[in-house]
Amino acid sequence: MKTRLKKLLLFTILLVAVGMMFGVSNSAVAKTKKLKTKTIKAGKSVNLKVKGNAKWKISKPDVARMTVLNGSTAKVTGLQKGKTVITAKVKKTQYKATINVKASPKKGGNSSSHVESLSSSKISGSPDSTYFLNIGDTVVGHFDDGFANSVVSKTNSYRSKKRKGSLTNDSVLTEAARVRAVESAWFEEPADHTRPNGQPYYTVGGTKAKKYKDSPVYGENLAWGFSNAEETLEGWIGSSSHRANLERDFVSVGVAVFMAKQADGGYVAYIAQEFGR
Repeated sequence: MKTRLKKLLLFTILLVAVGMMFGVSNSAVAKTKKLKTKTIKAGKSVNLKVKGNAKWKISKPDVARMTVLNGSTAKVTGLQKGKTVITAKVKKTQYKATINVKASPKKGGNSSSHVESLSSSKISGSPDSTYFLNIGDTVVGHFDDGFANSVVSKTNSYRSKKRKGSLTNDSVLTEAARVRAVESAWFEEPADHTRPNGQPYYTVGGTKAKKYKDSPVYGENLAWGFSNAEETLEGWIGSSSHRANLERDFVSVGVAVFMAKQADGGYVAYIAQEFGR
């Protein structure tokens, strides 16, 4: 009887050891539940909902823009043809939804629909959001629209002194500026007008198929570290290349100021100004 008990005990120990070696226990592994594939056209949106407060992620922010409305709901807007996967993790359960974006019907007129948009996820209890770049990285912060509008006003005041026409504040160029301001924050100390993916700045507003000739962005001024619009304009006016953009025969402008969260809890302003004809 004792010998049999010893054998049973030894067999149990062996089973536990094998389980530990090969990871038989799955108590810590998240369960994955696949949601129904959603098909939308570029420019159209769909809401995804899960039970509980989820952490949301998007695999391809260049295909669709994701905006977290609350912990359980995210709005996904198609940007261009392609597929992206949305992941929502609630405790030990992970939900995955495939979003299939179809190209919108061709329309006449300008190509403003090609301007890239930002995907973001709101940070609870904070003015900040996590913004997703098309290289798979993220930047945390928020936009200061008051600062941006003041830059537009100061720009037009300067142009008036130089007997140049006022620039129209354009929503399409503003969207492009928002992307470029966040991208500038990713560089921390932007030195030129190259994007994180290595492409030139104007590709934010055009399509590769047309070699970006359909972009509404014709010029760009960047700045960082300034505390207000007046200081920003003084910095640009003091630089010959930036001043030239301020005085060129552009007709429209879009400005964004992104307040990037720093490790010490403070913020640094990254300003992007996009010009159109």
